[in-house]
Amino acid sequence: MKNLLFALITFSFIAVLAACGANSDSDASEDGETIRLGYQKGNTMNLLKAHGTLDEALHEAGYNVEWKEFSMGAPLIEALNTDNIDFGHSSDVHSVLMQSGGHNVNYVASESPYPEGVALLARDGSGIETLEDLKGKVVGVTNGGNQHYLLLESLKEAGIDWGEVDMKFYKDASEGLMAFSNDEFDVFGTWDPFYAIVQDQNETHTILDGTDLIENRTFYLARDGFAEEQPEALTIILEELENMDQWANEEKREAAEILADELGLGPEPLEVANERRQFGVQRMTEEVIANQQQLADTFYEAELIDTEISVQEAIDAYDLDESVFPDNIE
Repeated sequence: MKNLLFALITFSFIAVLAACGANSDSDASEDGETIRLGYQKGNTMNLLKAHGTLDEALHEAGYNVEWKEFSMGAPLIEALNTDNIDFGHSSDVHSVLMQSGGHNVNYVASESPYPEGVALLARDGSGIETLEDLKGKVVGVTNGGNQHYLLLESLKEAGIDWGEVDMKFYKDASEGLMAFSNDEFDVFGTWDPFYAIVQDQNETHTILDGTDLIENRTFYLARDGFAEEQPEALTIILEELENMDQWANEEKREAAEILADELGLGPEPLEVANERRQFGVQRMTEEVIANQQQLADTFYEAELIDTEISVQEAIDAYDLDESVFPDNIE
């Protein structure tokens, strides 16, 4: 769908101008290189920013730090491509969409898979219990979102033609929840922490989540040349990401409170969401790459992207030196 990709890239360009023109947290001095970090709310990078441990580690190594907030992965990747930030993160789907649009996607590492964090829900008493029951029903998803991918993969696995389901697209989590509450969808595709909110506030049941179907990963990305120019800084970033992930695994309530404050939500749904996942930084293994390629292939088959892409080619093009990985990442 050319319209989806065009809208994504157009929004990315506007969002990059806004993010890079806005005030950002900085403790820069005249001495030392400045490391520019892109982040989105509700994840490990957000925890690192709130804790200040990455800033401290980089400052001790002689670097200055500048943080830039982005609404989603697409404008963050645009900022990497236009040399407005050095390092950041994106969802699996936005990474594929942006690579298909001709952007460099320089994979460095990924978060552990989080399949339980995306799901298809139905109202209790609706009679919709299995994938077979989705035939002829209206399913609400974001166009090109992780729940859209879950729907496509689950139908394919069940041997159900995509055309047998009426897919209705919503813009964001709040619009989707309102539409579901107003009975505009029979089935609601959603993701954490909003998945946890829907479960808490509505009488629903989960038809399925991403388990054994999709991985729902976050990827860590860098701009061209960053790994070669600032390998020490990249090592520090990866080390502190893994340290923060291990802290989050042990202190899920406190992590939920920090992220809830950042997102303007109560801590309870974030705590439920955190209990569904295991935090951790992982290298770009063959298995990780293969799963990301499966996403790309499904999106091409569904005409969500117009160009076939090779995730391996993106990996090979960046040619990351393994020596940048710290000892705490296996």
